[in-house]
Amino acid sequence: MKSLNRRQFVKGSIVAVTALSRKKIIGANDKVILGIMGVGGRGVSLIRNLVKRSDIKIKYICDANTRQYDRPAEIITEDHGYKPKFVQDFRKMLADTEVDAVINATSDRWHALGTIMACQAGKDVYTEKPLSLSIWDGRKMVEAARKYERVVQVGTQNRSAPCLKKAREYVQSGKLGDIKLARVFNMEKLDPLKKSEEAPVPEGLDYDLWCGPAPMLPYRPGYWWKGLWDFYTSPITEDLLHQTDITRYIIGKTYPDTVSHAGGVYNFKDRREQPDTSFAIYEFGKFTLLSQSALWTPYIHRTPASILESDSFPKWQFDAKKTEICGTEGIMYFGRHGGGWQVYVKKDDLRENEVVASEYARRNTDAHLENFIECVRSRKKPNADVEEIHLSMTICHLANISYRVGNRKLRFDGKTETFINDPEANKYLKANYRHPWVVPEKV
Repeated sequence: MKSLNRRQFVKGSIVAVTALSRKKIIGANDKVILGIMGVGGRGVSLIRNLVKRSDIKIKYICDANTRQYDRPAEIITEDHGYKPKFVQDFRKMLADTEVDAVINATSDRWHALGTIMACQAGKDVYTEKPLSLSIWDGRKMVEAARKYERVVQVGTQNRSAPCLKKAREYVQSGKLGDIKLARVFNMEKLDPLKKSEEAPVPEGLDYDLWCGPAPMLPYRPGYWWKGLWDFYTSPITEDLLHQTDITRYIIGKTYPDTVSHAGGVYNFKDRREQPDTSFAIYEFGKFTLLSQSALWTPYIHRTPASILESDSFPKWQFDAKKTEICGTEGIMYFGRHGGGWQVYVKKDDLRENEVVASEYARRNTDAHLENFIECVRSRKKPNADVEEIHLSMTICHLANISYRVGNRKLRFDGKTETFINDPEANKYLKANYRHPWVVPEKV
């Protein structure tokens, strides 16, 4: 960390390379040069997808923990025949004008600032969800993408699923009737958060960089940070975002007029700050969205890979991550990451339902990365453009904020992205960033 002045770098020294990076035109036969920021479980998983491609080169692996290098380096060496460079401080990668794009697979707290800094450096970005720690820094990510003319794709893979577009076309055609209600679910069985005692920072970990925008609390091994607002944005934004985004895309809504959350920490006896039981109601004029999440339901489970990777549909009543779109003429069940969708209507004169439309699907990570790489070349907006996902993230953030102010019903002004006459709720529009790792007012 001593080789670079953090404060100067965050405030704008990185922008010096932007003009040169933006002038770079990638030819059809040129490889897109990538840097990977964060190589924990998700980062390594994305690398496994990326090394299937012959049109990219992974030049850098970046992680605050030097012990994270070996596994991803071995994967790249085995498939591509070269060893990427390792840098602990990702800003050194951003300063390399040869790098075209960054894969941001860090934890929640680094998605917004890491993406903004990459945009300032003239890099396109594939950033994992959840997009942001707050509504305010999500908007700043959009501003950065537009100001520096960057492609920013968010890792909501369903946006690249052909079946999603067909579902939207079906609903928008009116075949489902008038859409009055939709329900999204995030039901699963998780373990309590494990207790973890304070310990010395292990060798090879830059703990200041690892904490980044979050408070620099005493180090503990393991996933002690999950369940804390300053580090983790809750299951509503972490996982339920996918289903919320599917619904918003199909229905075509933007901001709700109101939000009301019910629930709390009812099941677990651990240190989590976020609810393990959640029910939110969003009003969009004459359309209502309900979201339901519980982390203690063993009888509702994720759809197995055998279904996600085949021409078959989930058992919708037990599907933990489903979306239901209710129209006056029928109901659409939609899976995620595979699973497809089906439309049911009532049979004439019978107390039974029949399927009248359906589409199979597969997992979509490869297609989503393909769309990103293509947009890096073409300069088109990607399928999961940062502004589109910011709108979906805003819905999720609203439920969290309602919970944090005592499960009160809140009125929201989408034009200003603020709550109406509610100073207490407005305090939660912006994350608690630690200096100098702060999202700037002007990106």
